[in-house]
Amino acid sequence: MPEPDGTTRIMGVSLPDTSDWREPLPAGKWSQFFGALDQRVDVVDVVHPRTSRVEQYVNLARTVSPRSRRWLARAGFNMRHAAAVNAALEHDLRGRSGSFDLIVQLQTLCNPRSGSVDAPYVIYTDNTMALTQRVYPPFAPLSEQMLRDWLAFEADVCRGAQTVFTFSEFARGSVVDDYGCPADRVLAIGAGANQLEPSVQDKDYSRPRALFVGRPFEPKGGKILLEAWRTVAAEVPGAELAIVGPKHDPATGFGHGVEFLGRLNRAQLSEQYRAASVFVLPSMFDAWGHVFVEAMGHGLPCIACDCCAMPEIVRDGESGLLVPRAQPEPLAQALVTLLTDPQRARAMGQAGHQRVLGELTWGHVAGRVVDQLRVTAAGGS
Repeated sequence: MPEPDGTTRIMGVSLPDTSDWREPLPAGKWSQFFGALDQRVDVVDVVHPRTSRVEQYVNLARTVSPRSRRWLARAGFNMRHAAAVNAALEHDLRGRSGSFDLIVQLQTLCNPRSGSVDAPYVIYTDNTMALTQRVYPPFAPLSEQMLRDWLAFEADVCRGAQTVFTFSEFARGSVVDDYGCPADRVLAIGAGANQLEPSVQDKDYSRPRALFVGRPFEPKGGKILLEAWRTVAAEVPGAELAIVGPKHDPATGFGHGVEFLGRLNRAQLSEQYRAASVFVLPSMFDAWGHVFVEAMGHGLPCIACDCCAMPEIVRDGESGLLVPRAQPEPLAQALVTLLTDPQRARAMGQAGHQRVLGELTWGHVAGRVVDQLRVTAAGGS
């Protein structure tokens, strides 16, 4: 482990909760990113700008829709809400000027350089709204005006950054092509596994058990998977499908062996990774697919779609199988192939595990960004 550089002082910004980032085993989805950075530079603090409860209620009331997905999108991606979050961020940073050299912000949901805040910043993000609208518009059903406003806002956030780090080349291309950022200031660096097994040499692949982890269910390909499972259940004796995420069981008529487990904590999810022999997530849209990295970190061969950033994580024929999006037949055959061939599943699972250990931990990710952070903090670009 490199010695931390106490001369480069970072202020983290994250709307998702990463308040446990200093803990040895944080539960926050992105907390380990800041913990890994802190081992190399001085992360002074991580702030989480929050609007007031009154503002939250007003925002929800202004964007109300009978369709929950539309309501969620309009509440999260409107300019009044963005302005309120920017004001909250300015409040959080007020009076702290001089205590940090650089802001590192997760995602593009607020503008670090708003109001009186005038510090250089970098962005680390997995997605852009431009990608969402191009690949799977139902994920964020916005009005035309709201979409134009948000695309302009997001482009401004990206262009104002000294560097935009993306999880994938898929997202990197969008930041460059859709938002006009210079290509040499946009770097794809991957993302790390939040949990993994140090060794999978003794893992048993003989049990024909597939694992799905994802919410919301339909965009993550859940309905397509259930259609495919009819074939799998008919062709693979004793086949099991464990579904983590959804609370309800819509699986009636989709074959035997389907179990809905709802939401699980980290320890419970690790148990499911250990019990499975194959991981499957046929997402309609997945800008990165963080759960694939965790599944590979537990030695599972992965079945994913051949779109978005999924082929960057799951290498077809090496650490898993790629299938066309929204097509149950090829998905069923991929599942049958791996569930009935434990030796092939083992070879792919171990290949994926070695890749995670070699390049997809948060330590690796922090190592890929730290030199650029030091240059930026010192006044370079």
